[in-house]
Amino acid sequence: MITRVCDSGHMPRLALGTRFPHNQPTRETAMRKYLVLIVCMGLFFGCNGGSDGSDGSDGSDGSDGSDGSDGSDGSDGSDDDGWPEPACLTPGAGPYTLQFTDVTVGIGLGPAGLNMTGGGVTVTDVNGDHWPDLALTKCQSAREDPQDPVGRYRLLMNSRGTGFSDLTWSSGLFTARDGQEGRASTFIVFGDVDNDGDTDAFSAVKHDYDNDADLVDRSSLLLNDGNGVFTHAAQQSFTSGDYDPVVSAAFLDYDRDGYLDIFVGHHYGQYGLLTSKMQDNLFRGGGQGAFSDVTDAAGLTTYPITIENAADGTNHKPTWGVTACDVDGDGWTDLMAANYGRQFNTINKNINGTFFDLSLTSLFASDGNEDYSDHAFYLCYCQDNPGDPTCAGAGTPPAGCGDLGDYWNPGIDDQPWRLGGNSSNTVCGDVDNDGDMDLLSVELAHDYVGQSSDKTELLINDGFPQNPFVRPGNEATGLVRGHVTYWNEGDLGGVLADFDNDGRLDVLVASSDYPSTFSLLWQQGADKKFTEVGAGAGARVFRAHGLGLIDYDRDGDYDLVVGTSLQRWEAGDIPSRPDDAYMYLLRNETGQAANKLMFHLIGKGAPEGANRDAVGARITVTADGVTHIREIQGGYGLTGYQQDPLMIIGIGDTCIAEEVKIRWPNAAGSEVTFEEVPANYVMILEEDQSPRFQTLEDYTGR
Repeated sequence: MITRVCDSGHMPRLALGTRFPHNQPTRETAMRKYLVLIVCMGLFFGCNGGSDGSDGSDGSDGSDGSDGSDGSDGSDGSDDDGWPEPACLTPGAGPYTLQFTDVTVGIGLGPAGLNMTGGGVTVTDVNGDHWPDLALTKCQSAREDPQDPVGRYRLLMNSRGTGFSDLTWSSGLFTARDGQEGRASTFIVFGDVDNDGDTDAFSAVKHDYDNDADLVDRSSLLLNDGNGVFTHAAQQSFTSGDYDPVVSAAFLDYDRDGYLDIFVGHHYGQYGLLTSKMQDNLFRGGGQGAFSDVTDAAGLTTYPITIENAADGTNHKPTWGVTACDVDGDGWTDLMAANYGRQFNTINKNINGTFFDLSLTSLFASDGNEDYSDHAFYLCYCQDNPGDPTCAGAGTPPAGCGDLGDYWNPGIDDQPWRLGGNSSNTVCGDVDNDGDMDLLSVELAHDYVGQSSDKTELLINDGFPQNPFVRPGNEATGLVRGHVTYWNEGDLGGVLADFDNDGRLDVLVASSDYPSTFSLLWQQGADKKFTEVGAGAGARVFRAHGLGLIDYDRDGDYDLVVGTSLQRWEAGDIPSRPDDAYMYLLRNETGQAANKLMFHLIGKGAPEGANRDAVGARITVTADGVTHIREIQGGYGLTGYQQDPLMIIGIGDTCIAEEVKIRWPNAAGSEVTFEEVPANYVMILEEDQSPRFQTLEDYTGR
């Protein structure tokens, strides 16, 4: 039965409470009925009858089969109604003991094989075969010599879970506009910008004062021919300044027009110089690889820094990581920027395609601890300037101040806008399973800065934007770590993922660039508190920089690719400095034993449909009375974090979900709801079509 409920007014939530009775299923019950409820949300758009997409211009007919739309012959165990028989696992109650195995060498990615190196990890599927591939970079802006490569970047295609093949030079992804091989690429994020059913690439090249004289290449959009071969789209600029110090980018569909847009984050134009910071930019996609700058029109304008606008947060900031997700669950993608230099982080709420800065009122900007009395720079300044009235009551500085006092500027460094964090990343995820999007704020912190420096922590959504975020603190959540004297927390990125598929998100943070920094894996327990298990689980990697969630062997759980950095190694470090920034592939040995739902969503494209990649779609699963939400994202964070396009949602010992709800990021904000959905299949759902279910074997063709 398919029922359409349309509301052309301004209260779209009225239809969302509609419920249909169903009996609680048991594991022995074969699921032979389904229910689809499509709610056409008319928020300022009305309700459209929809398009059949018969012109094929957006690739929505799926005729090439590359998106999994080739149909099923029933070999996946589906019954006559198209719903598969339950295939239940019985792991018992979670959490389950996490264990990872380093398979880097065994799968041919070690130094004697493909020699996988770098700090930036992007997971994608360049040829549409449903096996996740890898784009890796060392986050540099120099060209590579194909005859004598030093591993500045790689494109590795998954060989059906048994290894990877090197497509770096045959892909065209690193061919310059003049035809020369080896163009620069600092990092890459992927998205289907032309809605033709394959993933295109934004290849960023960081351009700043320091490399201006020598830099040859610029950031570029490259289009995929469907077989993993890329060519440049029309040349265009992805900055509104003299430089393009791009360090982060995220695809999204901010106006829900069915085309992907891109939000680009910029760092310093000249490192450390606040007046060199430039505007972050939002570019609107037109569907053929061309983008127009809509930053000002969308309400995202910031300004060259002054004392006044720094205080209210409207200044240009040294962005490190941008993030796009729907924080308040209203169907419109919000934008965040994690900012370096102890400055305020920014969150912009999206209202019908226009953004509003709620950074300060939401308490997203910083943790609010403005006590700088133990900041070494301040204490050393006061030692050098004992008569300064701002030094009244100052404590004893650390030994060996040297010129540290010169780095403290009264009237600036003691202001709230300079007492935030060195923020690298914001990660979206519902960590408490209450149906809204919480955030992980990832921060660098140093002992000499003291308590005012923000630390990596969870921000719990308590009804944003009406209510501010709640910061329970790391002691309360369990995100604690041990320290010795003179410590650094070099946290450069993070992921929220359910590694054991028990139905609870875990926290993984990449920490690097300082002695004794390594990846940290906190597993969430039944009491919703986290415990660090990285070393025992085999997931501790020293100087971890980039993180990629990848189910490389397609067994239904997230494996890990961990990139590393060669920054700031010193004599006597334990372990000692490696010869290169080696990457590691860690196979998950735990999650496949628990029940999970897997999703491949396909939008039908503009004008009425969602973007082909379904970026911005929200998946809500209710299993055993617990709500799990996920959102399809188009990259985030410092130097291009992007995860496996197959969405995996663990539900532990539960075999059948009472309800699955998909909200499409189309103009109408339509929703579709299914009941009594069995686990351990891939649900392939094309917009406005009935779902199809495949086993992982059928989905991957193995």
